[in-house]
Amino acid sequence: MLENVVRGTIFALLAVPVGVILWVVIWSLGVVSAIVAFVVAAGAAWLYSKGSGGRVSVTGALVISGVVLVTLIVSFYFGLVSDWIRAVAEQTGLNPIQALAAPAFWPSFNSVFGQLLKADLPSLGLALLFGVFGAFSVLRRAFASARAQSTPIPLKPLFLHPEEPKADPEG
Repeated sequence: MLENVVRGTIFALLAVPVGVILWVVIWSLGVVSAIVAFVVAAGAAWLYSKGSGGRVSVTGALVISGVVLVTLIVSFYFGLVSDWIRAVAEQTGLNPIQALAAPAFWPSFNSVFGQLLKADLPSLGLALLFGVFGAFSVLRRAFASARAQSTPIPLKPLFLHPEEPKADPEG
Protein backbone atom coordinates (compact mmCIF):
# COMPACT_ATOMS: atom_id res chain seq x y z
CA MET A 1 0.00 0.00 0.00
CA LEU A 2 1.35 3.41 -0.92
CA GLU A 3 1.65 6.16 1.63
CA ASN A 4 -0.57 9.19 1.07
CA VAL A 5 1.78 11.89 2.36
CA VAL A 6 -0.51 14.84 1.63
CA ARG A 7 -3.52 13.32 3.37
CA GLY A 8 -1.32 12.15 6.27
CA THR A 9 0.09 15.67 6.63
CA ILE A 10 -3.37 17.23 6.67
CA PHE A 11 -4.47 14.75 9.33
CA ALA A 12 -1.30 15.33 11.40
CA LEU A 13 -1.87 19.09 11.32
CA LEU A 14 -5.05 18.52 13.34
CA ALA A 15 -2.74 18.03 16.33
CA VAL A 16 -1.57 21.66 16.13
CA PRO A 17 -4.65 23.38 17.65
CA VAL A 18 -4.88 20.73 20.37
CA GLY A 19 -1.24 21.33 21.25
CA VAL A 20 -1.65 25.10 21.21
CA ILE A 21 -4.64 24.98 23.56
CA LEU A 22 -2.88 22.55 25.91
CA TRP A 23 0.25 24.73 25.85
CA VAL A 24 -1.64 27.94 26.66
CA VAL A 25 -3.42 26.27 29.57
CA ILE A 26 -0.15 24.95 31.01
CA TRP A 27 1.69 28.20 30.20
CA SER A 28 -0.95 30.23 32.05
CA LEU A 29 -0.08 28.18 35.14
CA GLY A 30 3.51 29.43 34.80
CA VAL A 31 4.96 26.12 33.64
CA VAL A 32 6.86 24.99 30.54
CA SER A 33 6.21 21.30 30.07
CA ALA A 34 7.44 18.52 27.81
CA ILE A 35 4.02 16.87 27.98
CA VAL A 36 2.71 19.14 25.22
CA ALA A 37 5.37 17.99 22.77
CA PHE A 38 4.75 14.37 23.73
CA VAL A 39 0.99 14.71 23.25
CA VAL A 40 1.43 16.52 19.93
CA ALA A 41 4.00 14.01 18.66
CA ALA A 42 1.86 11.04 19.66
CA GLY A 43 -1.29 12.64 18.25
CA ALA A 44 0.41 13.73 15.02
CA ALA A 45 1.92 10.26 14.53
CA TRP A 46 -1.42 8.56 15.06
CA LEU A 47 -3.26 11.05 12.85
CA TYR A 48 -0.59 10.84 10.14
CA SER A 49 -0.83 7.06 10.16
CA LYS A 50 -4.63 7.23 9.82
CA GLY A 51 -4.45 9.77 7.01
CA SER A 52 -1.58 8.19 5.10
CA GLY A 53 -3.16 4.78 4.90
CA GLY A 54 -1.34 3.24 7.84
CA ARG A 55 2.18 3.75 6.57
CA VAL A 56 4.78 6.11 8.05
CA SER A 57 7.89 6.55 5.92
CA VAL A 58 10.90 8.71 6.64
CA THR A 59 8.96 11.53 4.95
CA GLY A 60 6.08 10.90 7.34
CA ALA A 61 8.41 10.95 10.34
CA LEU A 62 9.83 14.26 9.12
CA VAL A 63 6.28 15.61 8.74
CA ILE A 64 5.50 14.58 12.32
CA SER A 65 8.70 16.28 13.51
CA GLY A 66 7.73 19.42 11.62
CA VAL A 67 4.25 19.39 13.13
CA VAL A 68 5.76 19.21 16.62
CA LEU A 69 8.17 22.07 15.89
CA VAL A 70 5.48 24.27 14.34
CA THR A 71 3.15 23.54 17.25
CA LEU A 72 5.77 24.56 19.80
CA ILE A 73 6.55 27.82 18.00
CA VAL A 74 2.88 28.71 17.44
CA SER A 75 2.11 27.70 21.03
CA PHE A 76 4.84 29.93 22.37
CA TYR A 77 3.42 32.85 20.37
CA PHE A 78 -0.07 32.24 21.74
CA GLY A 79 1.38 31.91 25.24
CA LEU A 80 2.72 35.45 24.85
CA VAL A 81 -0.67 36.59 23.53
CA SER A 82 -2.40 35.04 26.56
CA ASP A 83 0.02 36.86 28.88
CA TRP A 84 -0.75 40.13 27.11
CA ILE A 85 -4.50 39.48 27.32
CA ARG A 86 -4.19 39.06 31.11
CA ALA A 87 -2.06 42.20 31.43
CA VAL A 88 -4.49 44.31 29.39
CA ALA A 89 -7.47 42.90 31.28
CA GLU A 90 -5.86 43.74 34.64
CA GLN A 91 -4.89 47.26 33.56
CA THR A 92 -8.22 48.14 31.96
CA GLY A 93 -10.65 46.22 34.18
CA LEU A 94 -12.01 44.37 31.13
CA ASN A 95 -12.59 40.65 31.11
CA PRO A 96 -10.14 38.68 28.90
CA ILE A 97 -12.61 38.41 25.97
CA GLN A 98 -13.26 42.16 26.03
CA ALA A 99 -9.52 42.84 26.26
CA LEU A 100 -8.86 40.65 23.23
CA ALA A 101 -11.67 42.30 21.28
CA ALA A 102 -10.55 45.83 22.13
CA PRO A 103 -9.46 47.73 19.00
CA ALA A 104 -6.14 48.70 20.59
CA PHE A 105 -5.24 45.15 21.69
CA TRP A 106 -3.37 43.93 18.59
CA PRO A 107 -1.58 47.20 17.85
CA SER A 108 -0.37 47.34 21.47
CA PHE A 109 0.67 43.67 21.40
CA ASN A 110 2.51 44.11 18.10
CA SER A 111 4.33 47.18 19.44
CA VAL A 112 5.78 45.22 22.40
CA PHE A 113 6.11 41.79 20.77
CA GLY A 114 9.88 42.12 20.27
CA GLN A 115 10.37 43.06 23.92
CA LEU A 116 8.14 40.20 25.10
CA LEU A 117 9.96 37.73 22.90
CA LYS A 118 13.36 38.94 24.08
CA ALA A 119 12.27 38.72 27.72
CA ASP A 120 10.90 35.20 27.24
CA LEU A 121 13.68 33.88 24.97
CA PRO A 122 15.04 31.62 27.72
CA SER A 123 11.54 30.16 28.08
CA LEU A 124 11.40 29.56 24.32
CA GLY A 125 14.73 27.75 24.53
CA LEU A 126 13.41 25.63 27.40
CA ALA A 127 10.22 24.97 25.47
CA LEU A 128 12.15 23.69 22.47
CA LEU A 129 14.48 21.65 24.68
CA PHE A 130 11.55 20.13 26.59
CA GLY A 131 9.85 19.62 23.25
CA VAL A 132 12.76 17.50 22.07
CA PHE A 133 12.62 15.46 25.26
CA GLY A 134 8.85 15.15 25.16
CA ALA A 135 8.69 14.12 21.53
CA PHE A 136 11.87 12.04 21.44
CA SER A 137 10.40 8.61 22.15
CA VAL A 138 7.52 9.07 19.72
CA LEU A 139 9.74 10.42 16.96
CA ARG A 140 12.34 7.69 17.55
CA ARG A 141 9.63 5.07 17.07
CA ALA A 142 8.33 6.84 13.95
CA PHE A 143 11.79 6.95 12.37
CA ALA A 144 12.51 3.33 13.38
CA SER A 145 9.21 2.21 11.88
CA ALA A 146 9.96 4.16 8.71
CA ARG A 147 13.40 2.56 8.39
CA ALA A 148 11.96 -0.91 8.99
CA GLN A 149 9.35 -0.40 6.28
CA SER A 150 11.87 0.87 3.77
CA THR A 151 14.50 -1.85 3.98
CA PRO A 152 16.09 -2.18 0.57
CA ILE A 153 15.59 -5.36 -1.41
CA PRO A 154 18.94 -7.05 -1.93
CA LEU A 155 19.75 -7.20 -5.62
CA LYS A 156 21.73 -10.08 -7.10
CA PRO A 157 24.48 -9.13 -9.46
CA LEU A 158 23.23 -9.34 -13.04
CA PHE A 159 26.04 -11.61 -14.17
CA LEU A 160 25.24 -14.36 -11.66
CA HIS A 161 22.19 -16.48 -12.26
CA PRO A 162 21.42 -19.21 -9.72
CA GLU A 163 20.29 -21.63 -12.40
CA GLU A 164 23.55 -21.39 -14.37
CA PRO A 165 26.58 -23.27 -13.01
CA LYS A 166 29.69 -21.23 -12.42
CA ALA A 167 32.53 -21.92 -14.82
CA ASP A 168 35.32 -24.10 -13.47
CA PRO A 169 38.48 -21.93 -13.45
CA GLU A 170 40.73 -24.99 -14.09
CA GLY A 171 38.75 -25.78 -17.15
